[in-house]
Amino acid sequence: MTSMHTRNLNIERLPEDCPDRIKGLAQLAARAAYLNRADNIEILEITNLCSYADYFVVATGRTRRQMRAIANHVELMMEANNYFKLGIEGAGDECGWMLLDYGDIIVQLFDEQARTYYRLEELWDEAPRLSFEQPALGAEPEEEKQASDLFWN
Repeated sequence: MTSMHTRNLNIERLPEDCPDRIKGLAQLAARAAYLNRADNIEILEITNLCSYADYFVVATGRTRRQMRAIANHVELMMEANNYFKLGIEGAGDECGWMLLDYGDIIVQLFDEQARTYYRLEELWDEAPRLSFEQPALGAEPEEEKQASDLFWN
């Protein structure tokens, strides 16, 4: 999908032969959330704890509109890497959460109330946390700031 809206977004691509491709894609999903000003972003490595996924990417959005913007950017980032979602839940509801299922990666977006209620980090407290490259506050390049502002204007 190439349009004026996607041209300015910071869409990163991983090499197809990347040895840790799934881990890298989980980190890209977290980065997409960061670029859309999500709060409390965490990547949980659940590979050894369950059979249906390898990573949870969990983030908090302040509004429903912000959560949709995060989901859209994650989807664009994944599609650019030939990684397509299997399903989405909560997108049309006003329930306070959204789930994007990519098979090995599950992206879970919550508003603050739902995040507190579901407490996924406590349920999966044995899961190791992964880091992702997150620029220091106030240090994001201008084009990344413009990209994250795209859905807000």
